[in-house]
Amino acid sequence: MKTLKIKGTEYHVRNEAKEVTLEELAKISSLLDSEGDFTDKWLKVIEILGGREIIEVLTSKQFVDLVGSIQITDVTQSIQEIIEIGGRIYKCNLENNELQLSAKDMSMLERMVAKGGVWGSKAFAVVYKDEDLTNNEHYTDAHIKHKSELFGKHVTADIAAPVIFHLSKLVVEHIQALIDAQNPSVPTN
Repeated sequence: MKTLKIKGTEYHVRNEAKEVTLEELAKISSLLDSEGDFTDKWLKVIEILGGREIIEVLTSKQFVDLVGSIQITDVTQSIQEIIEIGGRIYKCNLENNELQLSAKDMSMLERMVAKGGVWGSKAFAVVYKDEDLTNNEHYTDAHIKHKSELFGKHVTADIAAPVIFHLSKLVVEHIQALIDAQNPSVPTN
């Protein structure tokens, strides 16, 4: 957490991945990927991380320094295979620290990404499955929504960022592979 003292008042801004929820990370990612003024987007990020009051009193220099201190998307960590929340175990399918997704998972993820907006929590809910449930139960809209909300509130960005980064890459590679499969190159003799 970064603390700034401005005009005699202390302001606290969560600037580390372990201090930010998946829900907040998803909102921030969506904000930063959107069209618009770069400074305005970062003011909104700082509002999420520290409250509205701080954006009213920050000087331009303090703003730039604060933006530089925000480290919430650490993707150097390994993907965590098991997550426990409220006594329930959720597990993703990992092999050599690579997510192994079904074609159905990829289809759901592709639709989420195509819709744009905040998709990270929902993607996390598709990937991490409650092993006590059947596939039919896992893929219901109500269950995905429930887990999305649960993960959004209880999973921190240090755990979520490596997964979301990997999922983004997988979706792009998957779509490209499908395009390539539909348009095989003609060998030349």
